[in-house]
Amino acid sequence: MAFSRRETAILLMGDFLILVASLWVALLLRNLELPSFGYLQENFWPFLPMFFLSLGVFYVSGLYEKQTRPIRSVMGIRIFGAQIATVVISAILFFTLPFPIAPQTILILYLIVSVAAESSWRFYWMNREIKEGRRIPALLIGSGAAVLELYDEVYKNDRYLIRFVEHVETKNLAGKSVADTISSNVMAGIRTIIIDMSDPKVVHDLLPLYNLMADGVSFLGFSSLYEEIFDRVPLQHLAANELLGSLQRRYTFYDLAKRIFDIALALIGISIALPFVGVAAALLLVGGGMPFVMNERIGRGGRTFHIIKLRSMLFNDHGNPELQKENRVTAFGRFLRKSRIDELPQLWNVLVGDLSFIGPRPELPKIAEVYDREIPQYRIRHLIAPGLSGWAQIHDYDAPRGPADVVRTNRKVSYDLYYLKRRSFGLDLAIAIKTLRTLFAFSGT
Repeated sequence: MAFSRRETAILLMGDFLILVASLWVALLLRNLELPSFGYLQENFWPFLPMFFLSLGVFYVSGLYEKQTRPIRSVMGIRIFGAQIATVVISAILFFTLPFPIAPQTILILYLIVSVAAESSWRFYWMNREIKEGRRIPALLIGSGAAVLELYDEVYKNDRYLIRFVEHVETKNLAGKSVADTISSNVMAGIRTIIIDMSDPKVVHDLLPLYNLMADGVSFLGFSSLYEEIFDRVPLQHLAANELLGSLQRRYTFYDLAKRIFDIALALIGISIALPFVGVAAALLLVGGGMPFVMNERIGRGGRTFHIIKLRSMLFNDHGNPELQKENRVTAFGRFLRKSRIDELPQLWNVLVGDLSFIGPRPELPKIAEVYDREIPQYRIRHLIAPGLSGWAQIHDYDAPRGPADVVRTNRKVSYDLYYLKRRSFGLDLAIAIKTLRTLFAFSGT
């Protein structure tokens, strides 16, 4: 759904002027004086290809299209991705190609200023659209609790670039097809359809919808929109082909780079953590009992391994419910947990490959057996190595502890599968930043 020519022209001219202005500000900051016209012109021509490069990257990133994705975070990801691509390509060009001037310092300043300015400009434009009531009208088609959850969240909510004009329950369509329902709404002016592709009635009527798509009607999968708004997958609405297709993508470069990063960071972490672990282990040994506990966990591929932690309780109960009744956290153990020092020995698990820094948290074998039986998608978590921290840990504060809890674990798995479908360096970085914030707040339990 493209912008009108006027809107496209405004955005294009705004982007170009901001890029030129960013160069002017970079020259100002570099010399701490107002740049003369001649000095600006001297730097303008070497930077002109970068301006067009930025505009091209923005176009490829979809920043000149009407956004059917409804939330600011998604728009932010598009802007951030486009800016990162521009920075990388520009840096390569400027540091490898010879220029008659020395633009390296100016380049760094320009990139910082332009990223901030372009992001502010784009968010201003998006907020302006919302304030002017130009939200995209859309039709929601599907049944179930998750569909209702999405409808309630978006309906009349000014935070989103989209608004639902109607929710059609497929189970209530008596004698009327999904295609006919959509066609009547399209004739009434609705051009964006959010549809549950896992719904049997929708699957039955897919063929007639192709003609509507050819006529310019936009279709967006319910699951995709749900994930973007709630940061988790709707477990009961995931089509098998969608799930298998997204999880079996090739992540060869990402997996290799992540493993190298894990090893390097684990070695650094071990060298820093060794004195803290040594002192804590000595105090635990003096206090009586073994300082370390080795608990069995389920790892990648469903294989078991032993996770290493400093003992924070009276003894190691190995997850036995009866022994747990007699066990408790010691005063020193409470400090170890709050400070997360008790988890530092797990850096060894990362180094040898049992764990990664980022991934689904590993589960006890006996509890995992229960979830395997009760939650069809649970075992998919074992597709990758478990992690010290994960997407579910930074979002699902009501995660189950102790005995098996199927209801709460369903929600946890919905976050884990979101991570598996969308894992990337950017997502790992977001998890790491939020985890560090928790660590510095001493909010361990």
